[in-house]
Amino acid sequence: MARNMTLIVIPTYNERENLTRLLSAIKKQNIGADVLVVDDNSPDGTGKIARKISQKEKRVGVLHRKKKEGLGKAYVAGFKWGMKKGYEKLISMDADFSHPVEALRRMIKLCSADTVVTGSRYVKGGKIVGWSWDRYVNSSTANLITRLLLSIKTKDATAGFKCYPVEFFEKISLDKIRASGYAFQVEMIMLAQDNGFKSVETPITFVDRKAGESKIQGELVKSAKLVFSLAAEREATRQFVKFCIVGAINTLVDWLFFFLARTSLTAALGTRNLQTLKQIAKAISFIISATSSYIMNRKWTFRSTNPRVARELIQFFIVATGGLIINSLVFYLITAQVGWRDIFGLVIATAAATLWNFVLNKKWTFKNRTRLTLE
Repeated sequence: MARNMTLIVIPTYNERENLTRLLSAIKKQNIGADVLVVDDNSPDGTGKIARKISQKEKRVGVLHRKKKEGLGKAYVAGFKWGMKKGYEKLISMDADFSHPVEALRRMIKLCSADTVVTGSRYVKGGKIVGWSWDRYVNSSTANLITRLLLSIKTKDATAGFKCYPVEFFEKISLDKIRASGYAFQVEMIMLAQDNGFKSVETPITFVDRKAGESKIQGELVKSAKLVFSLAAEREATRQFVKFCIVGAINTLVDWLFFFLARTSLTAALGTRNLQTLKQIAKAISFIISATSSYIMNRKWTFRSTNPRVARELIQFFIVATGGLIINSLVFYLITAQVGWRDIFGLVIATAAATLWNFVLNKKWTFKNRTRLTLE
């Protein structure tokens, strides 16, 4: 097998209906890339077909594996093979024509020593063809949740069509990759982001397979478990849990000081203007609980050492006020407009306000939490 600078790694398992046509389609693109078929001992003879093609096509190689161990393991084996052969760029690509060969040239061009390129379904110009609406909803929802849990900036976090520079593989340890199945794609883009590599997304038209059977069945649960496991190890997730604990504690603080202030005010001023006194008591309890929440989040959740405490406190109050408004609006919409029960309104409104408060405080209030000197 002759060597170019780019290697396309294609894992296969029972893809005899697609492989010959796919390799022919790639060849027609005339992109000067080699192809490595990584076959997991396919019962349908895909590996034998790949070997026959490789004997005729100098740009095609085959890596035969003894058994099916998952998509991630196959890619790791292929990437290791490519690194040993000295390739500069390595592409992960499905064998079922869901990844358009027309995008290969563009992806190779965009990829550089510090940039990972993703063929994306979820950027402007990208689309999906052949999926039912429920599969699309499930995929886009899973993608969004994955991005939120792992703080991934790439819009198509679960995409499998990527072009990596060899520098990325040299910086990480492929032997430490934990995902064996479809979560491999998520883990790789997360590692790229964590190790300082740029992420560029180029739009593709993702077409559902027309031949062969999908391998995704049975993989979803395992992939979800790994995503949640990875999320639990990330600082942002730990911060969110702490933020929720602080929020729960200071909700109790808010209630406690509301009742104490209301009792004290009515005892001193009577109950003639009871509603006004209640509003004053609520303002007092809000200030106390918000201040307590700021102190706890500064010291424990975000561990801020920014000397601009007054500025941080003001920003925290602004965010908290915004959260209060969002809470009220969402509760009104759910209960008054949608007509759901109050309990559902409370839960959804609290979740929306909590997410707002956490994201804004992390990205704005405590953004410069490690700044040790005044500007």
